[in-house]
Amino acid sequence: MVASQLRYACATRIRLVTHTRTTVRTNNIDEELQQTLVPAMMEAEFYPKPPPSVTHKETHISHLFFAGDLVYKIKKPVRYSFLDFSSLAKRRHFLNEEVRLNRRLAPSVYLAVVPIVRNVSGWRLSAEGDAAEYALVMRRLPEKRMLPFLLDTRQVTPEMMRELAELIANFHMGAEPVKNIDTDRHLTILEKLWNDNMADLEPFVGGLIDRDLGRIIDRFGAEFLRGHRGLLARRAEQGRIRDIHGDLHCEHICFAPEGIQIFDCIEFSSQLRCGDVASEIGFLLMDLEARGGEAMVKPFLSRYCELLDDSELPVLLPFYQCYRALVRGKVYALRSHGNNGAAARYFRYAARLTWLPFQPFLVLLCGLTGTGKTTLAQELSQRLNLPVFSSDAIRKALTGKPGRETVPMNAGIYRQPMTEKTYGKIVREAEKQILSGRGAILDATFAQRANRQKVTRMAAKHNVPVFLVHCFATDATIKNRLAHREAEGRDLSDGRWEIYVEQKAACEPPSEMPVQNYLELNTVQPVEELAAVCEKFLRSRLDPREAQL
Repeated sequence: MVASQLRYACATRIRLVTHTRTTVRTNNIDEELQQTLVPAMMEAEFYPKPPPSVTHKETHISHLFFAGDLVYKIKKPVRYSFLDFSSLAKRRHFLNEEVRLNRRLAPSVYLAVVPIVRNVSGWRLSAEGDAAEYALVMRRLPEKRMLPFLLDTRQVTPEMMRELAELIANFHMGAEPVKNIDTDRHLTILEKLWNDNMADLEPFVGGLIDRDLGRIIDRFGAEFLRGHRGLLARRAEQGRIRDIHGDLHCEHICFAPEGIQIFDCIEFSSQLRCGDVASEIGFLLMDLEARGGEAMVKPFLSRYCELLDDSELPVLLPFYQCYRALVRGKVYALRSHGNNGAAARYFRYAARLTWLPFQPFLVLLCGLTGTGKTTLAQELSQRLNLPVFSSDAIRKALTGKPGRETVPMNAGIYRQPMTEKTYGKIVREAEKQILSGRGAILDATFAQRANRQKVTRMAAKHNVPVFLVHCFATDATIKNRLAHREAEGRDLSDGRWEIYVEQKAACEPPSEMPVQNYLELNTVQPVEELAAVCEKFLRSRLDPREAQL
């Protein structure tokens, strides 16, 4: 393929599938495939070495047959706005392209394209006779070495991620750059892709996506594109737009015994396959994090950046991660007609990226024992993508006593010197986060003014805003919660009813906090509703435009 002929678009195949489809079937082959070839390929005797069983999977553009150690794939005779498999010659061509392109990253998987003939005895794989169809033959990869399974079973290690980063970095360095790019058109395409994607999501706004949040996400992407036009144009000029994989997420990665295999790239459209390498990395890192692999992002990204000189990559990642998360969420939502936990997971991921422009900032979640601040802290951590530093966890780590401690207030591990050490550690950890450009959620009683001021003085030194959310509930609610917690015996906190009564008597109101940075929160509502209230409060303080709404 000549590089100057390549057109590009930073999108996935699924993104275009959601638009109007024009399907054309030719030579009456479609009905015959459905009625005769597919059932024939379900029979073990169809294959040269009959497997014990054959399983079939159908997508909108192909049929796959899992036959023992091999997988056979035929393309449907369809034509959409983004692909054309309407003739036998075209299906053969794109099967061969699938082999050629995927052997770049999965050399042991893609074996051959073989003809399928039909005679009086029926359908069969054969090199003799006129081909009526063609099949791609692939080696079947072990399910338990696929990256999603490894993430779910917590088998992924930092070393595995560094190895994956090396493979992808070397692939990106060797990938063919797209030349002669019209930078104005490039920027127009990026803006159109973002806008079209947001338009596609409109049916889910008010359901899977909160209406205000949809508006905030849309603004996040639009403002990024406006604010980074020079950077995006420069990357096009510098050859960062390349002929890469195009659909690089966790489901397409296998840590096979013979080495990592990255398969199923976009073969049917160079427009969809070619894009900024930052978009490809953003896609993978987004999917890793959304699947619970946050700890694996740093070893991957550190090694990738060591090998590929791309200092601008971290600036671009949040936009591409957000875009890819929205696309992925849309795919799951469409598959499930809008009722899907996986879709909601990707939409939540996109939403939390919108907090990045406002970091660093600190949130003090304070309140007496049993007020629900720790539960709320964990929920907010997921929404804001900020770490939580809990006084309960830090105190027990400092003392080396992880179990429950049934001691009076200000006794044992709760003596004043240890309390001072605990709050000192919280402040130091928060400062580390500020220096890294992020922020943190601080989960502690903060009943004494002196401990709150330790945080506010440190934050003022770095010119970082601090917000205090004071959690409270009725005495009856607290008493019930603490009794339930004690009965379960699983909570890290040692709070009991008598401790709550003493804390309440000794608590110093946070009158030193500016009223605009202070939220009183009755925690009787479900944690999701409480977190939404906190988000709205924080956005109204961090973004003046939200305060006007």
